Amino acid sequence: MLKDAARLPGLIPLHRKDDKVYAELPDAVLGKDLFVLISIARGIGERSVLGGMSWGDGDDWVWQFRRIDDNVQVVRRNVRFFADKGSPEEKAVDLAYTDSVLFSVPIATFAPSGAPVIDLAPIFLTDLPQISATLPGFSFARDRSTWSRVKAFPDNVELQVAATYGSSGTARIDTVPDSRGATVNVHYSISLLPQNAYKPRLADDRVGYFVTALKDFSQKVDEDRFVRYINRWNLEKADPAAAVSPPKKPIVFWIEKTVPFKYRQAIRDGIEAWNGAFEKAGFATAIEVRQQPDQTDWDPEDVNYNTFRWITAGAGF
Repeated sequence: MLKDAARLPGLIPLHRKDDKVYAELPDAVLGKDLFVLISIARGIGERSVLGGMSWGDGDDWVWQFRRIDDNVQVVRRNVRFFADKGSPEEKAVDLAYTDSVLFSVPIATFAPSGAPVIDLAPIFLTDLPQISATLPGFSFARDRSTWSRVKAFPDNVELQVAATYGSSGTARIDTVPDSRGATVNVHYSISLLPQNAYKPRLADDRVGYFVTALKDFSQKVDEDRFVRYINRWNLEKADPAAAVSPPKKPIVFWIEKTVPFKYRQAIRDGIEAWNGAFEKAGFATAIEVRQQPDQTDWDPEDVNYNTFRWITAGAGF
């Protein structure tokens, strides 16, 4: 089956052959929590589908590949509800809330290592991100959708699909030459959920943060049981004893190559200005700003990179 296929080693080894992409699922991946980030790599100029924007509201996408007999299920984990490990409440939560099985894909063959191999088309050559819900009158056209880019790295996998959405042609979109076919490049960045010493920090109502709200059924105080954590960087001092210390790992922002030359220095200055606030919090040069070269082997949608992007669309935000 995989004869003459190009093998891409990485976290999830990939095999590309003609218009097919197969994935090996080793034990290091099967049943493990994977973080899935969806981005629009190339959009259609509409406010709802803008190239350069991440996609998806609500909970972060945490997946597992689970082998069930001769199939591999793609399961989206329910991360909204929890309770203390080993507590009776944890058992109650487990009984009350389930994960979502999105796909069940037959095992196509087995790799020499014994890892099951599946065809990724039934998963990703679909309307997985439900873009059609934001484009009334459009539906996913499988016969006109293709793999655009496929990359595998030791810590992540990057998949990009040129997803075409078709309509009867009666809908009018000024930014699309013919509404019978609108192609959106959807990028999927898949990595193992990090295991580190990160400690969540509770939100404070007196300060504005973007938050992640979960329900903690071990909570004894709040009637609605919601716990709100701030979305923040995992910044650690290189020297914990120092009043001001460089971080173990700085926050790196890339100015994307799409940004016009005349604005690059001003954008760099604006980003670096935040170092003043971080210094008051005990971090020296917490943020580094780098310029993306014209030729790179990484995509701005890769979950390992933070980019400031220039978006050409008639939308203000």
